[in-house]
Formats: sequence, C-alpha cells, structure tokens
Amino acid sequence: MLAEHETVHTLGREIFQVRQSGNREELHRLLGQLRVHSHQFQEGLGQAVKTMRDNATALHLPPEHIS
Repeated sequence: MLAEHETVHTLGREIFQVRQSGNREELHRLLGQLRVHSHQFQEGLGQAVKTMRDNATALHLPPEHIS
C-alpha cells in the first residue's frame, strides 16, 4: 500500500510538470496511470479497514475503538 501511495504522489508531480509543458498526449497517459494507481490504493485501504474491523469483531472490541 505504501508503494501505491508513493506512486500516486509521484504521478501527481509528473502530471503537474507535463501540464505546464502543454503535452496533452503525455498528460492523458499519466492521468490514466493515476486513476489506476489511485484505485489500487483505495482498494488496499478498504481491505485494510475491513481486516481491522474483522479483527476487532473477533476480539469483541467496541466499534468506537476502530478508526
């Protein structure tokens, strides 16, 4: 998950630079990559939250202890 997070930030910086240069083709390519990596990061984050909830339920922790 950390690698996907860093990739999203790296792509964001690249997109900012390419946007200033006016290369629309490269911009669209990078935006496509950003969507893919952002989705993968969100999926991983969602799975991590689900795992934490499942573990808390198995340990019988009150819901307010789960972020």
